[in-house]
Amino acid sequence: MTDNRQIEADQTWLEYLHAVQSLSAEMNAALAALAGNDLKQFESSVAAQERLCETARGLFHLLRRDSPPGAQPALTSQPLAATGGELRQQNRVYAAVLMRAAQVCGALLSLYQESPRGYSQDGRIVPATNTWSCEV
Repeated sequence: MTDNRQIEADQTWLEYLHAVQSLSAEMNAALAALAGNDLKQFESSVAAQERLCETARGLFHLLRRDSPPGAQPALTSQPLAATGGELRQQNRVYAAVLMRAAQVCGALLSLYQESPRGYSQDGRIVPATNTWSCEV
């Protein structure tokens, strides 16, 4: 590989590493948004994750297409391996949080459907039939 092609390949590897690191940061931001109950931030983070995944996928395909078989980047693969391991761990945590959130939503929906009651603005249950009895 000529020096120019090697420099381009190394630059592409660096861009790929940056995309993977940015994806990891966005996953952290999404988890923080979930913890803070910030739907707008969560949606923004998910959109950024989708863009970063497309970018990383495109760079990876570019690297596979343009690199000869067995070619290694000049930079060490240690940062990429470490970032990949961190991303895999975050992906497992992220999946577990989303699965737990789906279970909680399902349980809340089930509870609400089993006892259809109305609620007042202050959060108290409004009975279906009003009586003159005292509230305790």
